[in-house]
Amino acid sequence: MPLVHVLLLAETLPDAERLAAGWRAAAPHATTEVREVRLPGSVAAPSAGPVHDDGGAGRGVLLAGPAIPVGRPAAVGPQDAGPAHPGPSAPGPAPSALPRAEGAELADVAGRADVVVAYVTRLDGEGLHKGVVVEAAAAAAPHAVPVVVVTGRSEVSRREWSTAGLSGVHEVVGEDLARVARTWSPGWAR
Repeated sequence: MPLVHVLLLAETLPDAERLAAGWRAAAPHATTEVREVRLPGSVAAPSAGPVHDDGGAGRGVLLAGPAIPVGRPAAVGPQDAGPAHPGPSAPGPAPSALPRAEGAELADVAGRADVVVAYVTRLDGEGLHKGVVVEAAAAAAPHAVPVVVVTGRSEVSRREWSTAGLSGVHEVVGEDLARVARTWSPGWAR
């Protein structure tokens, strides 16, 4: 039977492993791969765990990274065309802040996944501009792999997160991780 390959990313490896255990419990035919995503210069907080099978929630730290440019340029006219004034960027993920080799490796791994899941304790406007979510979206975008964020609390609108290249954002409390895993796994993979 074919398997669904899920790439789970978090700031710490224990957070990603706990998320993977919960995912496999809800979708036993899914294969999971976990990765810790830590940007240069970031300081990780002690891992308290994202989602436990018993319904607990943990803590984490958002990482430093690039901003997502949005909006219209300050001036628009023929004089503003060309490489010096490229205009607004298209919606999508911000570029990776990882060193080139690490970013390429993560993109390669994301290209082999059926879905990429990023965990953050809280998703806010800052979280859409830097950290694990940006790295997940940047790695998956060239391969058109959907990116899902699992979080304890989301403070961004659907328009904001979809503009950042995300396919879904799920607030997870208690047994909600099983619902998310079933949502992103086909019926035969449950």
